[in-house]
Amino acid sequence: MDGYNLQKSLRRSKLETNLDRIITDMEKMAEFTSTTEGVTRLSYSKEDKQAKEYLKKEMKKVNLKIWEDGFGNLFGRREGLNPDAPVVMIGSHYDTVFHGGPIDGVAGVVAALEVLRVLEDNNIENYYPIELIAMNAEEGYRFGISAGTGIANSRALVGKMTEEELDSAKDRDGISKREAMIDYGLVPDLNNVTRPKGSIKTFIELHNEQGRVLEETNTDIGIVDCFPGTGTYLLKFKGRLDNTAVPMDARKDPLLAASKFVIAVNKIAKKMDGKISGQVGRLNVDPNLAAYVSEEVNLNVQFRIFDEHTHNTIDLYEILEQEVKRIEKETDVEIELKSYEARRGYSNPTPPIQMSKENNKIIEEVCEELKYSYIKAPLGIFHDAVIIGEFFPATLIYVPCEGGITHHPDEWTDYKDIKKGVDVMLHLVKKASNK
Repeated sequence: MDGYNLQKSLRRSKLETNLDRIITDMEKMAEFTSTTEGVTRLSYSKEDKQAKEYLKKEMKKVNLKIWEDGFGNLFGRREGLNPDAPVVMIGSHYDTVFHGGPIDGVAGVVAALEVLRVLEDNNIENYYPIELIAMNAEEGYRFGISAGTGIANSRALVGKMTEEELDSAKDRDGISKREAMIDYGLVPDLNNVTRPKGSIKTFIELHNEQGRVLEETNTDIGIVDCFPGTGTYLLKFKGRLDNTAVPMDARKDPLLAASKFVIAVNKIAKKMDGKISGQVGRLNVDPNLAAYVSEEVNLNVQFRIFDEHTHNTIDLYEILEQEVKRIEKETDVEIELKSYEARRGYSNPTPPIQMSKENNKIIEEVCEELKYSYIKAPLGIFHDAVIIGEFFPATLIYVPCEGGITHHPDEWTDYKDIKKGVDVMLHLVKKASNK
């Protein structure tokens, strides 16, 4: 369907989501919290189960087929005219961080629920089955986000979750992810979770921006083109412990060497004319005392690559290695360089993940017809759509985020802004689920 015919279809259908229902869902979900400050709803908790029961109750009203898989993903299926066709999957996560906000993730789950309500209210048929997915372990905070346990549901969905993680990831009480799942009432079964190649036609997620671009430009909708490739490097600078009375030329100062490297990272990124960004994001000094020349410094540097050509034509590890050799020679400090992505099977940074160009084109046409302003929005934060987008066509729709505040009790998006995003998602799902 071309843009002109799509606009005619939109005018004829006059489909619109219901703001009151969206508000009711959002406010009800915020009640399922273990703290009074903000919203705290951790995976496999009592509050998780309460939220899931509410969603099940609402999904039953829309005549969906409801089930949970072996990781805790909640599904509601609206059958298609071709039950064997790949599914259009819509949704997001509903877990939160400690003392989080009421919008992150939940808006995407509520959006998917409201889309299915409108389709049901208007007796609209779909050729491809539509599946709502509500995920309960995206944030990873219960089991330690530093351990890389986030985006767990979608990783399990695409076969990237391991049995080892179920046992090694533990919460502050020493309870493993597997034990928590069993206590929750699940029978952990990763084979039951993974979706085979070709089984998902497209995945569509709505999320608050977690940034200020839409708000500052007074824009209704953000359309994400791609998630940049990521290259994370771990460096260890090994010097010699001395006191500050040691002459300058006699020192092996790892902090001096690390400082030179920080400047080098900035220069590398600036030379790439916006195709790469990068920074040193963590720096540990040992000992970190005014009276001593430190013995060792550890730091992490992360680069983001925004286009596939740049990803395929440069070798960041080699570039950093050259800087390391230069700094070693200048400072007499031994430097160890490792690539974090090497542990994930990548020799260089991960490639950029392209969101569905076909869906993004439809979003632009829908926004034009609905008179919603839109821009191509930057994406630097992991979402479920990013993980799923490595294996299946995926789409991420952004709505504004007040002040860019996220993962905090003050996190907020006006309900009317959420509704605009759900309106866009509705028409996209209607188009994507039919021939």
